[in-house]
Amino acid sequence: MTDSPGLTPEHDAVRRLLADARHDGPTPPEVVARLDETLAALVAERSVAVEGSEDSQATEDSKVSEAPRAPVVDLAARRRRLVGTGVLAAAAVVVAGVALGQVLPGGQGSDDAGSSAGGADRSTSSLAEDDAGAQADGEAGGSSSQEMAPQSKSASPAPLATVPTLSSTDPELAEQVEALRATPSSARAERRQTTDLMRTCALPDLGRGRRLAAQVDGRPGLVLFQPVTDASQGVAIYVCGTPEPVRTLTLPAP
Repeated sequence: MTDSPGLTPEHDAVRRLLADARHDGPTPPEVVARLDETLAALVAERSVAVEGSEDSQATEDSKVSEAPRAPVVDLAARRRRLVGTGVLAAAAVVVAGVALGQVLPGGQGSDDAGSSAGGADRSTSSLAEDDAGAQADGEAGGSSSQEMAPQSKSASPAPLATVPTLSSTDPELAEQVEALRATPSSARAERRQTTDLMRTCALPDLGRGRRLAAQVDGRPGLVLFQPVTDASQGVAIYVCGTPEPVRTLTLPAP
């Protein structure tokens, strides 16, 4: 073996030692056997770990599947059982009444037996009626709501039902308007009625004053209480669609 160029004497000595220590022959049998045993042990440990995890998962799944479930109650079957129980109780009462009638003397036993049988029949019929009544409640509620709908519509008041009714030819119109002025009312309600009236009523510019919706000569109209001047107050009564007032009044100042 020739020395490699460029190596120091120390490096060349190490290279020579490594080259001399190289093993070119087959692996010793005892080394091969030990490697095989180590690999087999590792494979066995891994298999055991995998089987253990699968067993634990299967156990958890079985516990979940075996957990008790909440029972489902059949309401119809429960009602049938209640009715059946009531029938059995009624039959027991009848039998007890008949036996008591045979023991007691005279007609007292027959009367008691009859009353017992009657009570049993009433209890049985009441159970049946309760079962049928529960089904009829929904239908009755729907029909009653349908019947109430037209009534509620017809009960709504007419637009002019809450406003005063006046006649421009009434000789006592001044007294009526004066009483109307003295009647306490809500300013908000008056404004709302007047606003609703003005939306569908053609009237001229009325100027300042208190406005009060009214029914004049059978038609929608308006009463205008003008501002007070000195010791009097002017009143103008309008009808929708008429630019001029149908009647004017002069009232004493309030």
